[in-house]
Amino acid sequence: MSAPQRVPPVPAVLRLVQMVVLGRWRATGDDLYREVAELTEAAPGREIIVSGCGDGVTTEWIAARTGAAVTGVDPTAERVEAAEARARLRPEPLHLSYQQAPLDDLPHEDAMFDAAIGEPVLASANDPERAVAELVRVTKPMGTIVLLQPTWSSEIATGARELLVERLGLRPHLLVEWKQMLRDAGVVDIQVQDWTSGGPGSSGRSTGTNRAVTEAAQLNWQQKMHIVGRAWRKWGWREARGAVERETTLLKELSKERALGFQLLKGVKWPHPRTA
Repeated sequence: MSAPQRVPPVPAVLRLVQMVVLGRWRATGDDLYREVAELTEAAPGREIIVSGCGDGVTTEWIAARTGAAVTGVDPTAERVEAAEARARLRPEPLHLSYQQAPLDDLPHEDAMFDAAIGEPVLASANDPERAVAELVRVTKPMGTIVLLQPTWSSEIATGARELLVERLGLRPHLLVEWKQMLRDAGVVDIQVQDWTSGGPGSSGRSTGTNRAVTEAAQLNWQQKMHIVGRAWRKWGWREARGAVERETTLLKELSKERALGFQLLKGVKWPHPRTA
């Protein structure tokens, strides 16, 4: 059976998918960042790297609230520029620096940082296993490694996964796969927190946010026309009519609270080389 035709991604729809998926994770806000800061023991004098820092939300929060020196790395020049612009707008200087580099080939010496954080963008790396290994490599022995990563849910049909990967711009993995990547890189004492619904001990605080995300997961007429136009130019009118329906169905699936999981994985870099 031949693979179904796919609608060329529309930028506005890409942003909408990213908001639906990552917006729920971001909505945990201060609770998640406080947990990350505590796990990494972020404080003045500590040096922390954030891999896949995006536009600098996490790096800025940690630097501003804890006084730690934070280095953000992202593979996209536009995101690095946006992060640097955010930092320049702050009234007080922070111990912040940014670099553009592939996440599976970090431009740092071994054992430079006291702790490391891998954000969801890390899942967009060409080789995520190597990206995790690089994050561990640049961390000092017994330093803390924290991954904040989307994980596949059984509620998403296999056929929808590749559409999601294409539109989200990154490839989620199973929780067991992220854990194995950490183990292979020499990380021990791995612990997991499920932040899919707002973190451990959540009392439904994310309900309002989830409702807002669900309501926002709607295509407006401009987005629909953009989808139709691209599909029509590529495949004709019959395919164009089905294109909008597929995008709408995908967004409805993603707006479900547990359509994707969000996991915080924490471990410690073992100081001795692994033995076969």
